[in-house]
Amino acid sequence: MKNIVYPFFKELEFKKNGNVFNKKTDELTQVVNIQKSRWNHQDNVSFTFNIGFFVAKIYTENGNNEVPKFIREYDCQIRIRLGQVVKGNDYWYELNNNIKKESLQMEIHSHLNNYLKPFLETNTDLISLKDLILNDENINLTTGEISKIQIFIKVGEMEKAKTLLNKAYSNALNPEDYVSKTVYPDGTEEIQTSKAKINTEYIERLKKIGKENNIIINY
Repeated sequence: MKNIVYPFFKELEFKKNGNVFNKKTDELTQVVNIQKSRWNHQDNVSFTFNIGFFVAKIYTENGNNEVPKFIREYDCQIRIRLGQVVKGNDYWYELNNNIKKESLQMEIHSHLNNYLKPFLETNTDLISLKDLILNDENINLTTGEISKIQIFIKVGEMEKAKTLLNKAYSNALNPEDYVSKTVYPDGTEEIQTSKAKINTEYIERLKKIGKENNIIINY
């Protein structure tokens, strides 16, 4: 697959480090990495493409002293998989005896050029990240509340930031217990409840963001 993937990112002027690709714009860094399945073996290889958007100013505002020289997908404030862009759900590419190599190459070529390329070309600044949060349900659900608040603040959407900050603060003060149910082979069920704890560090971070940006939190 190297003859398809690597030239694709080189053409888009991404820098490469292992299976991770970075491209800086004026306001952010675009990140794509190829994640291999931990269950790969000689008869079946599966992998996926992770996409991330990294904002250095937000990274340092959150207590990180130094921005990494090469950004990994897990460093990013916004993260999504290519399958969600293409199909609306998680998707792994597979190569095995039942799948022809040529068919897989054609699929990857299509997904990179017809979906990933326009997705990256569209999302190059903070305004586009704000639009992603507002318009893409997957990204809205998987992006942390603090990251969303900070992006809204950066683009001047103060009312949205205020609303989300107050909601996050209220939820943090009143965390919900986690309830799980186990069904055993004999049909019996066991319900377990994990008591939620208030995350005081998270609450202080929210209060700090409010104070620094003159956002009133309704206690």
